[in-house]
Amino acid sequence: MSRLPPMPAESHPASPPAGAGGRWALRLLGDVVLTGPAGEPRHLPGRTAAALLAQLAMAPDRAHARETLIDQLWPEATLAVGRNRLRQLLSTVKTALRAEPGQPALLMAERQTLRLQPATLTCDVVAFEAAVRSGRPADARALYRGELMPGHGEAWVHEERLRLAALADALDKPAPGPAAPAADEAVAPQETLLARHLPAYLTRLHGADAQVARLLLDVQAHRLVSVLGPGGHGKTRLAVEVAQALAAAPAGPSPGRQPQHFDLVAFVPLVACAGGPGATDAVLAALLLALHQDAKQALPVAQWPQLQRLLAGRRTLLVLDNAEQLVDEIGPLLADLLSACPGLHLLVTSRRALGLDGEQQRPLPPLPLPATGPYRSAAGAGTLTNPAVALFIDRARAVRPDFEPDLAQADAVAALVQHLQGMPLAIELAASHVANLSPTALLRLLQGPAGSSPGLRLLARSGPRAGGDPRHASMLGVVRWSWQLLSPAARLLLPRLSVVAGSFSLDTAVALAQSAPLDAALALQELVAHSMLRAEPGRDRYAMFELIREFAASVLPSADLAPLRQRHRQWLIGWFGQLPLSTPLQQIRPEVPNLAAALIGAEADGAYGEAAALASAAQTALSAITLPEPALAALQRSADRLDDPVQQAVTRAGLARTWLLTGQTGPALRLAQQALAQLPGPHAVPSVPAAPQPAGLARALVLTRIAHVLWRLQRDPRASAWLDEALALASQAGAQGLQATILTNQGALLRSAHPAASIGLQRRAVAAWAAAGDAHGVNVGRCNLAIALLARRDGAAEAVALAGQAMRDTRSQGDDMQHALACNLYGEAWSRLGQWAQAACAYRDCISMAYTAAEPWPLVYGLWNLPRALAHLRQPELAALLMGFSQAHSLQVTGGHTAGDHHDLRRLRRLCQAQLGAARTQAAWQAGAALSLTEAVQRALQRPA
Repeated sequence: MSRLPPMPAESHPASPPAGAGGRWALRLLGDVVLTGPAGEPRHLPGRTAAALLAQLAMAPDRAHARETLIDQLWPEATLAVGRNRLRQLLSTVKTALRAEPGQPALLMAERQTLRLQPATLTCDVVAFEAAVRSGRPADARALYRGELMPGHGEAWVHEERLRLAALADALDKPAPGPAAPAADEAVAPQETLLARHLPAYLTRLHGADAQVARLLLDVQAHRLVSVLGPGGHGKTRLAVEVAQALAAAPAGPSPGRQPQHFDLVAFVPLVACAGGPGATDAVLAALLLALHQDAKQALPVAQWPQLQRLLAGRRTLLVLDNAEQLVDEIGPLLADLLSACPGLHLLVTSRRALGLDGEQQRPLPPLPLPATGPYRSAAGAGTLTNPAVALFIDRARAVRPDFEPDLAQADAVAALVQHLQGMPLAIELAASHVANLSPTALLRLLQGPAGSSPGLRLLARSGPRAGGDPRHASMLGVVRWSWQLLSPAARLLLPRLSVVAGSFSLDTAVALAQSAPLDAALALQELVAHSMLRAEPGRDRYAMFELIREFAASVLPSADLAPLRQRHRQWLIGWFGQLPLSTPLQQIRPEVPNLAAALIGAEADGAYGEAAALASAAQTALSAITLPEPALAALQRSADRLDDPVQQAVTRAGLARTWLLTGQTGPALRLAQQALAQLPGPHAVPSVPAAPQPAGLARALVLTRIAHVLWRLQRDPRASAWLDEALALASQAGAQGLQATILTNQGALLRSAHPAASIGLQRRAVAAWAAAGDAHGVNVGRCNLAIALLARRDGAAEAVALAGQAMRDTRSQGDDMQHALACNLYGEAWSRLGQWAQAACAYRDCISMAYTAAEPWPLVYGLWNLPRALAHLRQPELAALLMGFSQAHSLQVTGGHTAGDHHDLRRLRRLCQAQLGAARTQAAWQAGAALSLTEAVQRALQRPA
């Protein structure tokens, strides 16, 4: 790791005497020796302590981030382990280097940083570099007693050792080249900082403060930093902001985290430098033009000695912009430059990495996005200050100064920047259309029909900026530029990947490419390197930006689309079909967007049987994860077109249960009744090769699902008989998981009339799920058993234990919906014990998880039950407010209020009136009915001070 030589030279003595002026002194050149303020030798407790103190001493005016120090001292350790080691090391160092009475401590340890106390320590490395920079070779030679920290083999020490040795070697060498530098090329020891060709922007940079701050530190600490990302991500703008900040940094020591001084900061645009044999000459010419004071046109190429003279002795930052098309050609040139010029730092923007030793790769993320999903509220102040939304509004006002989005428009803007996935250029191009299109209309156009590439065709600009850089005149030009740099294998794979909707695995790519795994892996690696795909760290999955997907789909031959979608469906059927019942939902959830896209594509291709087979293969997963409504609607339309009545009944019955889970009671009821009307006979078998069922199992499936739906919605008295028959059929087929599902439904039916029998059935269900190896089912059974136990006076304590265990297991399994339901039951159990504070906490956990995961049933339960706990906790106004909301809005999910629900409403109203009075209770109740869902959740989650 490169260290930052402080400036100016006069701030450090030529040869730091031990303990001079009451200061500590550290010698690192030729030996590692520490002396105290009185000149006495001080023992450093170990090599790691010496390395830590050396890092601080070589940049004494900086506050060093703890994470950076951990990375350098223990590169193999996790961050948590590194933090613990650093704490222990600091304790040891502070004890060993305790100052004398009246003397300041050597180290300043802050929460996030470490640094030296100002003016407490001198270091020979700092003095040596200052002597070199100020043109005092004799002093520098005297200070350089040998290599840096002999015996230390850390990577950063090795890099610094080579850099300092190069500076020492240069003391005895003449300037390169046959002739002395011309007057306008001479390097003055304290030359005023020069900033060359930095672009000037008239617009504000949004959402990049953290990236700018980190990149400022990276560029100073490392000599080669590459900002990577797709076109339109804002790499150039970010690099220019960093360069401008460094160009404005004053000469001299930099206090704290302030940028340190560069003698020269220059911007080198490489977009016009084509690859090929002449690429190196073109880059040399661009470098010389950027560095030369008086040049008005390109200078003669291949002037290597001249370039070295321009950089010699300077601490220089070169920003090399748009290097992706030159990576293969200019790598050796840049490596030679860095080797020959120890003071040179490079900041490179590119869509792919250079691949040089020491390169620090910094992928640039998209802009942070506002909240989205089924429960995204109408946008308020929080959304308007989101960086992506703020960028859109700022650029929209450039073409329409009076643009002040109301809540509905802000909501559309939030959805629009979500659709564009936070890509700054795409957002800017979209905002340029606000003069003629409202955000809602613009979003509708961008979400045009599949295959129409609306974003690529609409997101374009005209005028001088488009002519100056045609690549950024449209998103189509941006993506096409990267496409032209790909190999034939990558060009073949990318369009085939356009049929997936979410992230995908290597196995998916292999199936779509119909190639060997190694070939697909190499093509994926190239696409990631060119920023056409994103690798998701730690998940072995890849993702594609939506606008790149549009381009990839546009170059896919139309005849290949249906076969590729079929190949994808068949892969998903096989993947879901082979999953063990105990598969954690974290492994399943990433494929849900692809499952949804496959169901929609199956309808479009007329592959109705494959849609049903896919839904059947994924049914176990879908019992815990619900699909988005467009996919469910497509599956429903496919079910209507099926020729096989058995397959049709099974699909409709499964859909009925899924619609119920999403809160769509109307479609759930209608589909359950349709499935009942075409109920297959006891020995009917659906003719679906991909998902065959044993004789009678299809009927058992339909009976179980319609019993569940029609009992929940209508208390249909036939449900008990249906479940009895289904249990017999499932037992004959040996389907343990289905038997457990039937048992738990039978227990639910008997809960009120026969509590003891209900408890017994629920215990049998838990045991059956455990025997089948279904972890999700076990927790469903625990929750249903807890509900049954709460019907008895002595059952609350066991219910607390069961719900608590289910909460812990579902959290570790990623089972969001069941976790929310378990939290709700945990609250119910505590409320039966009169522990209202614990109950309220559990209900809030239920509401938070259900809202985040967009699960309507547990959200309704949590919002309905929390007010009772709040009323007992002497918060009647909030209780009345939330129950007013629940009474008005829960019908959208449950379909109606039961007699027990009306009893709950009357009891809570009486509790609130006893504390508030009737008038205030009624006012709060009415105010709650007018709340939006997000407002109600926000109020529910506000814990008392």
